[in-house]
Amino acid sequence: MQRIYDTIQNYHMIEPGMRVLAGVSGGADSVCLLLALAEYRRLIGFELVAVHVEHGIRGEESLADARYVEKLCRSFGVELVVEHPDVAGLAQERHMTMEEAGRAARYEIFERIRLERGADRIAVAHNQNDQAETVLWNLVRGSGIAGLAGMSPVRNHLVRPLLFLSRAEIEKILRSRGIGWQTDRTNLETCYTRNRIRLQVLPQMEQQLNAQAVRHLAEASERLREVCEYLSEETDRAAARCILPGVYLDLQEFCREQPLIQKELLKRCVSLAHGGAGGLKDLGRLHLEALLSLAGMPCGKSLDLPGKLQVIRERQFLHFIAQGKSERFGSAAQAEVSGMSHCTGKASCAGRSPEKSAALEIPVAVDSPFRVGEFSVRAELLDNSAEILQEIHEEKKYTKLLSYDTINYHVCFRTRRTGDYLIINQDGGRKKLKDYLIDQKIPRQERDRLWLLADGSHILWIVGDRISEAAKVKQDTKQILKIQLEEDGNK
Repeated sequence: MQRIYDTIQNYHMIEPGMRVLAGVSGGADSVCLLLALAEYRRLIGFELVAVHVEHGIRGEESLADARYVEKLCRSFGVELVVEHPDVAGLAQERHMTMEEAGRAARYEIFERIRLERGADRIAVAHNQNDQAETVLWNLVRGSGIAGLAGMSPVRNHLVRPLLFLSRAEIEKILRSRGIGWQTDRTNLETCYTRNRIRLQVLPQMEQQLNAQAVRHLAEASERLREVCEYLSEETDRAAARCILPGVYLDLQEFCREQPLIQKELLKRCVSLAHGGAGGLKDLGRLHLEALLSLAGMPCGKSLDLPGKLQVIRERQFLHFIAQGKSERFGSAAQAEVSGMSHCTGKASCAGRSPEKSAALEIPVAVDSPFRVGEFSVRAELLDNSAEILQEIHEEKKYTKLLSYDTINYHVCFRTRRTGDYLIINQDGGRKKLKDYLIDQKIPRQERDRLWLLADGSHILWIVGDRISEAAKVKQDTKQILKIQLEEDGNK
């Protein structure tokens, strides 16, 4: 049991006062997890809630599992939440296998309850054998380094305290305490790929190749996870040089990188264009090779990738565009290219007059930091929530939350132009930006140097000053654009 506690402490999985959900199926692994957390709770003090997902696939056996978990939780003094999802319906709706649908249902339920309860962690009972199965399965499927690194002990809210314990060690702990567990007969059926690996492939490896095969596979995944972390850090440094806002890949800088980093940069661009790592799901070796070939092609050539992603060769860039994703966001890289004859860098243009800086627009790039004059800028799209509405009351001078629903054109930072206006009341009344600045007694020489967040001629935000009435977030706002600027400590 001490090894479990050491893992929790070493990876900072659970801290005093946290609220933790534990997934408990009734099998040996989850029963051991519940036992360990219930005892660890007495040592450091945290709130523990067990969650049992009764899939309803195995009829009375499934209900018996639920009753066993309920009895176990009572004996440990742990609150239990039982859910009964329609896994068969979910499998049909999403065109999944029952196994895939069951897993999806579990994690969706865990996440929903986490949000409802305000929980800090979701603890699941994956162990060393599960890790070995995952690594082997990913290997034969042709996964890259990340797939061979297997499951992480901590991933966002999800924690795996038993990941370094073998199944035999887990069962030994339970037997020493006189605690039983339920057996899911579907885990003994070889029609599922993971079951075949667990019941046939790994035992053969242990018997005929190496008795420590499972442990060695799990340990290899741990070393590869360290490699992945280092590779991610190196890619971060390269991305700062090579990837520009709006997901433009600078090919001059890109070609200076090592081949391995180049491939990671291409994957990073795909991920950024999709707004998250989910875009990498269908990206394979052939796609990466096609992207590398595109980098050497003439301007105007393009490539279509899975997930409705188009990549276009433009000047010295590869431009990654997710079709259907916000056309209302552009690219600071595009502004940098078009405005190059007017200034050597965006920061140096801060004080230029409108006629000299008219070509310079710095489109907002979501989830990709960029610069606007002396400011470092980060933008993100958020769904409306009670927490966000509260944050609006606490927003600072250089942090604004704006209604994305009301944006019509390309959102960009720029200086003022003829025809700019603000909406100054809830009835939609307009006021010329020039008149507003005069009313605020802003000196003439300062007006041309103000940074504005603009949607066409509509000024959403005078940086450091007010936002347009039309840009304010309301209760019925669906999506919110959050903009944060930093300059010499000002936020």
